[in-house]
Amino acid sequence: MNIDKYFDVQGSGSPIVFIHGSYATSSTWKKMIQQLSTDHLCISIKLPGHGGAPEANDFAAPTVETELNIVQQVVESLTDQAIHLVGHSFGGVVALAQALKGNLDLSQVTLFEPVSTWVLDRVGDEEMISRVQIFLDQYMQDIANKKPHVHGQVIDFWGEAGAFASLPGFIQEGMAPLLDNNIRHWHLCANIDRDLSDLQNCGVPARLVYGDQSSPVVRAICEHLVTHIPNSKQYKIEGASHFLVTSHAEQCLNALQDPIT
Repeated sequence: MNIDKYFDVQGSGSPIVFIHGSYATSSTWKKMIQQLSTDHLCISIKLPGHGGAPEANDFAAPTVETELNIVQQVVESLTDQAIHLVGHSFGGVVALAQALKGNLDLSQVTLFEPVSTWVLDRVGDEEMISRVQIFLDQYMQDIANKKPHVHGQVIDFWGEAGAFASLPGFIQEGMAPLLDNNIRHWHLCANIDRDLSDLQNCGVPARLVYGDQSSPVVRAICEHLVTHIPNSKQYKIEGASHFLVTSHAEQCLNALQDPIT
């Protein structure tokens, strides 16, 4: 594997590793990295199939180990220091799975609206499980029927109604080729092989950050995680939706830099 195709790097100092979400690229972190790179080595992971990175080779049997191996190889090629791992949306799913795996030296983890739907199953949150399933049933049906701009449904589900329509046309069109990747991501969100005891035994300090305008599902996930991860802290960004790391970058930056203990 040519690991150089899976990351961008900027700045110097103590390392922060960023993982973007589905239907996104490493430019997600541009506003935050502009400020952080003066004091930190900022490493932006490119998920498989996104931003010029090669496609995943596990579509027949998706596994988050694909992403975790990429993160590990990138980190070990660039630093031997403990890292602050940051993830948004599906990137938060990967970051949480990495923290629970325990194979990297993590000083802390910051999760911006992680869409870790597997957590809903472990805590038995039937209301939120039902919301996800109703959405997925319609989404998969519309994909099968080749409904135009079906990818926009994901943007509106995690954000708020009209979020996709508000995006510039070139961004809307740029998401379309990532549909198969997004289907793979949904599978991984629900099929992380961990349970509540893994969360309860997590030794990595964790921040859970969400917007007060986002989906009730992702807010519930954050609340469940902060309940079960011992050394964790929750932050609510007023007026923000799922794409808070770009729309409310300054407030997100403040949360990221706030001490957990």
